[in-house]
Amino acid sequence: MEDDDEEESAVDGIAGFDKGLRKLIINEITSTFQTVETQLVGKMVNLDEEAVLRLAKEQGWSVSNGIISLPLKAENEAKTTVIKENVKFEQLTKILGAANDI
Repeated sequence: MEDDDEEESAVDGIAGFDKGLRKLIINEITSTFQTVETQLVGKMVNLDEEAVLRLAKEQGWSVSNGIISLPLKAENEAKTTVIKENVKFEQLTKILGAANDI
């Protein structure tokens, strides 16, 4: 517990530290999630449920049944990835031959 007190006093003198850190976390949330539980956001930004709902309104997020829906951005949009491997026939015959030896 003493460590927590020391950490708090280390940042107490920095004006706007909490607000700046919260802004950084909110930016990461909007870049990472499409939907997220209000309770999880509250834990991430150290706010109670009522404050999270106010935050969601300020950010333009929609809230329904404890789930926050965030607007799609390039960072949080799901993308498909196609991986194409070029395996030559000679390589394939070596693999199949080795499998037969097992």
